[in-house]
Amino acid sequence: MNRPLISEYNEYYHRYIINVKGDVLESMQNNLEQYVKLLSSPGLDLDHRYGPDKWTVRECIIHLCDTDRIFAYRALRIGRGDDTALAGFEQDSYIEYNDFEHLTAQDLIAMIKTTINGTISLFRHMKKEDTEKMGTASNSPVSVRALAYMTAGHAIHHLNLFEEKYGLTI
Repeated sequence: MNRPLISEYNEYYHRYIINVKGDVLESMQNNLEQYVKLLSSPGLDLDHRYGPDKWTVRECIIHLCDTDRIFAYRALRIGRGDDTALAGFEQDSYIEYNDFEHLTAQDLIAMIKTTINGTISLFRHMKKEDTEKMGTASNSPVSVRALAYMTAGHAIHHLNLFEEKYGLTI
């Protein structure tokens, strides 16, 4: 799948797309392996947050899965020719109004494996012309391939935050 043109997505997402080096599906697979490695770390504190108003490790993983699912849903609809404008989502509400404390590292590993593998499968089985289709999401034009790169780049963004802000080794 070719890298999207800047005209295929809102400029806000450029910070994610530039994180993807090489093949986007290989990047997603590598992200999955990195997240499993992180969540398998002995002594990992899932409740650690690097600041008072920042998300915990657990909440970040939930956020990653939620965002992956939403981007994949958008890609599915646009790729299948649905031209309905798709609404945005408020990421903070997805975390703030839910309780995830009962989820263990093993639960999160299972969740992230299911989510990322499903996303990889969706994009892997799309025809090239479907990945180039354009739609509207969050009041901005977006292509299916931009959504693939946004998904992979968003996961990399959070891996980088885990190292830089949370002090975790991946």
